[in-house]
Amino acid sequence: MSQSRKQKVLKEVKRQRRQRTIITVTIVAVLVVIIVGAILFLPRPTPDPVQLPSYLDHCVTGNLVYHSHPNLAITIKGVAQTLPITFENGFDGSCARVIHTHTSDGVLHVETDQNVNYTLGDWLLIWGHWAGSSSTATFNSTQIFSNKAGPGTGHTLSMTVNGSIDKNPSDFRDGNPANFQNLWLPRDAVSGQNSCFPVPSTGCVAFNIVVTYS
Repeated sequence: MSQSRKQKVLKEVKRQRRQRTIITVTIVAVLVVIIVGAILFLPRPTPDPVQLPSYLDHCVTGNLVYHSHPNLAITIKGVAQTLPITFENGFDGSCARVIHTHTSDGVLHVETDQNVNYTLGDWLLIWGHWAGSSSTATFNSTQIFSNKAGPGTGHTLSMTVNGSIDKNPSDFRDGNPANFQNLWLPRDAVSGQNSCFPVPSTGCVAFNIVVTYS
């Protein structure tokens, strides 16, 4: 092969190499742009506004320590509020929180594999977490959901247990009956056809909570 022919071949090889390099660099640059664009502009999951404390951020998987069934009724301006069904199919592999509902009739299922006592406020936190709503998780003696009560609001908020206002400090987490959210949910509560477990020697006891905003 003549010298000039060799030079032409070498030039052509170099040209093809440069072309391949340019194509490769272009492809890499396009991929980088696509990846960066996806990271920046694709919709991201919205973080849950209600973060649960560790004792509630728990899926029940072990043997139950106890199983209790208090009943909750909430009425706002004369309208009965429907509780959500947060766990429909029993222990089917999805997350059963330590307090959940199987129906919308107001029966709370306190089913836990932890030796922990829970409060009514704990249920509202779980409900709010399930709904992804901070207002749903809000409950105290002056507010339920987004509804505020007290002086200057023109509204009142009351809570009764078994038809009476509970004034026993030992029935509340902080010993203050004025803090509705701290009402203990007893381990021996029964509601309708739902009994408690284990059944104490005194039997299961009806525990009906009524919260009224008017």
